[in-house]
Amino acid sequence: MGNYYFKLAWLSFKKTPLLSLLMVGTIAIGIAAAMITITVGYMMGKNPLPHKSERVAMVHLNSWDPAEPISYRRNGEADIPNMLTYQDAMALLTADKADKHVPFVSFSTLVRTETQDVKSAEMHNIRSTSRHFFSVFGAPFIYGATWSEEADELGQSVIVLSKRENDRLFNGANSVGESIILDSKLYRIVGVIDDWQPTPKFYVNSFHMYTPTLPYFVPLESQIRNDFFSPATMGWYCWGDDATSTLKDVMSSECVWIRFWVEFESEAKKYEYFQFMADYTEEQRKVGRFLRPEPNRLMSVTEFLEEEGAITEESKLGIVFALAFLLACLCNVMSLMMTKFYGKGGEVGLRRAVGATKKDIAVQFGCESILVGLLGGVIGLALAQLGLSALTDMYPEYHANVMTMNFTLMVSTVALAVGTSLLFGLWPIYRATRIQLSSQLKSL
Repeated sequence: MGNYYFKLAWLSFKKTPLLSLLMVGTIAIGIAAAMITITVGYMMGKNPLPHKSERVAMVHLNSWDPAEPISYRRNGEADIPNMLTYQDAMALLTADKADKHVPFVSFSTLVRTETQDVKSAEMHNIRSTSRHFFSVFGAPFIYGATWSEEADELGQSVIVLSKRENDRLFNGANSVGESIILDSKLYRIVGVIDDWQPTPKFYVNSFHMYTPTLPYFVPLESQIRNDFFSPATMGWYCWGDDATSTLKDVMSSECVWIRFWVEFESEAKKYEYFQFMADYTEEQRKVGRFLRPEPNRLMSVTEFLEEEGAITEESKLGIVFALAFLLACLCNVMSLMMTKFYGKGGEVGLRRAVGATKKDIAVQFGCESILVGLLGGVIGLALAQLGLSALTDMYPEYHANVMTMNFTLMVSTVALAVGTSLLFGLWPIYRATRIQLSSQLKSL
């Protein structure tokens, strides 16, 4: 029976092609505009670690001088930087109270293979971290694995590459055991991670959450032992009169420059760690540090994303305007449906005269609304994909994942088009079923 009604809907579509195409096009444009903004907003603010986001936390110790003004701003407001001093990061690592620790910073240096000359070296950002970085944040390996605990402790010259860099330097071959040169230091490759781009890149601040993942990873202690120091890219916040002209100066200062994430096997261990942070703070207060009144924090992934403003107010406002535009389009479609269904009054009268009920008429026009919504949704999905592709080219600083629909969003696009088309078709359908039978038969 359903096939019969959809056949009638298709015949009706072909009888009034211009009006039908106008309805489809209006829905398609509204759906495309809405889904472009919804896709960007959804991808920017989704939970990147849904299976363990509450067990992974960012450590925020408040070591800032109480007499020093705060230059760091988050969401437009002054706030304590969510990084640690070298002294505090090493104290947390030594205490070993969490199941996994991920301190990290970044620096820049020239990178080349052993077979390339110095002139062929390219400047790249390097992530210095711990071996736990990859397991905590879910980076998959295609070759090799992370470095050893000994490499972390001794600062051995080992490195993990991204697939992109492995393709560039070694033509995609298994490069584990090969070496590359960072500046003038030889680093042995121990692993290659697959294409990996968490969206948002939740473990860094909002300025870098949607940029591509860094291509190289080395032990933090390796950076320190080899004295890799790039002030322009490391990023730190300082107070007081401490010297900061060398890496050793920064390490011995009260500058905060190391981000520190931890993972726990249970909520109980997370609570115990927070108590340890409180005890550590009290110890430091006795020697004149941690004197500000703001408390320490242990923020989960979702809390950190909210703190950093993963979805900006501009993004939220854009979604509101896009939905308002979709509403306007749907109101126009409802008006066009009213015109079309009223124009079929003679057909309605004839069908009623041969035994069709009001329910039959409602189902017929409902199927026509669904058909219009389905076609509009499919075309709208194609337009949205084109729009997202254009945005990717317009904003190369954002990773393409931000502008990419996943399967759920694709299905939601078509479902939204069909659902709204049917919803806004209810009033025209109701009015069509109220057509007076006698007056319409006289017009035939």
